[in-house]
Amino acid sequence: MLKALLVVAALAAAVAVFLVLTYVRRSFLSRSGSVAMAARLSRHMEGRGWAPGFAVYESGTLRWYRMFSLAFGPRYLLSRHDLQVSDRRKPAGPEAQIFPPEVAILRCKSAAGEVELAMTTSAVTGFLSWLEAAPPGAAFYSERD
Repeated sequence: MLKALLVVAALAAAVAVFLVLTYVRRSFLSRSGSVAMAARLSRHMEGRGWAPGFAVYESGTLRWYRMFSLAFGPRYLLSRHDLQVSDRRKPAGPEAQIFPPEVAILRCKSAAGEVELAMTTSAVTGFLSWLEAAPPGAAFYSERD
C-alpha cells in the first residue's frame, strides 16, 4: 500500500514538474508576444495529426513551437521570403470535431516543404498581414547585402 502511494505521489510530482517547466518555457519563448496556432505534424490519417502550439513572429521569420514540449527550439521555422499560402479551408471531417467553427486551415508552401496551420480567423488576418508586409526599405536593404 505504501509503495503504491509513493508511486502515485512520484507520478503526480513528475506531472507537476512537467507542467511548470512547460509554462516557464512558453513564457520565456513568448516574451514579445505569441499567437495560438495548431500545426499538422502527420498526414498518415485524414484529419488527424494536429498538435497545439504557438507561433512567435520575429522580423522575417515565424517560429512555431509545440505547446506541450520541453524543447527550446521551434518545430517549424518559416521564412517570410519564400512562404506562400496555397490553400485556405474550413475544418472538415474529423477536424470539425477538434476545432471550433471560427478556425481556418492554411496550407503553406516554402523551400523547407509544406505545412498546414490552423488558427482563428483573426489570427489568419494577422498572419496574412505579416506575410505580405515588410518594413519600408526592406527590399532595398536586402538587395544591397
